[in-house]
Amino acid sequence: MGKLVSVLLVVLFVNFCFGTTVYLRKGGTIEGEVISKDDEKFVLKTADGEKTLKWRSVKNKSIQEIYPELYEALKKQAIERKNKKEEKFAKKNEEEKEKKIDFSRIRLEVNSNESEGAFKKTNASRSSRNYKKESKGKLDIELSNLDPEKTYTLKTIYSHYIKEYKKSKPPKKEDSDITKKETLSGNNKYHFCYFSSPYYMYKFSLKSGVSFTGGNKKRHKYGDKGDGWDVSIWLNDTLIYEDIKGKNPVFHNRISH
Repeated sequence: MGKLVSVLLVVLFVNFCFGTTVYLRKGGTIEGEVISKDDEKFVLKTADGEKTLKWRSVKNKSIQEIYPELYEALKKQAIERKNKKEEKFAKKNEEEKEKKIDFSRIRLEVNSNESEGAFKKTNASRSSRNYKKESKGKLDIELSNLDPEKTYTLKTIYSHYIKEYKKSKPPKKEDSDITKKETLSGNNKYHFCYFSSPYYMYKFSLKSGVSFTGGNKKRHKYGDKGDGWDVSIWLNDTLIYEDIKGKNPVFHNRISH
């Protein structure tokens, strides 16, 4: 009877000394008595000796039992991180919604042509008169039915071709891949006009009684003339229009025109 009482007392003593069950995150448990702790770790006295464990290695319910103050602080930090993450996610969704455009509601008009000047006399002599004309390519872009509450970025890239008057030489790009960017906000309609670099035409005429050697032409023209465009237009980095010289213009993303 005395031996049985002694065994029971030993069991009760061990349970009293090592009455804390620590649940590990990777699985399993450790029995022992917490003898010290700080915000990074705690020391557990077990039947096999002292063990130092970091709080991140144990489950939340053990942290709550062993160090309630730390558990509440960590819980508060977790809630703050969650709220910040949700705010960031909501902000990102709002930004994506802001960027999304219903192109079918927006109307686009594009016209590319040549703005030709008039011949102006540059000099005259007893036998001839000389004239010069300055011209430019003209690109008109009009956007309407925009949402004035949104901000748009309009990007236009164009190349302008010219060729020599009455020559069989192929046209050349006078302005190659010129890029224009515009920020649109606060209005529902915008119009932009871009001009190419100037190009020139010349002519001269001979006075009465004067003729060229080997011919009788009294007037002559020479110089450059416009010969088409390459134009591409983006709205918020989405291609909405493309016009390649020699091909029909293409409107993309169901943009109205």
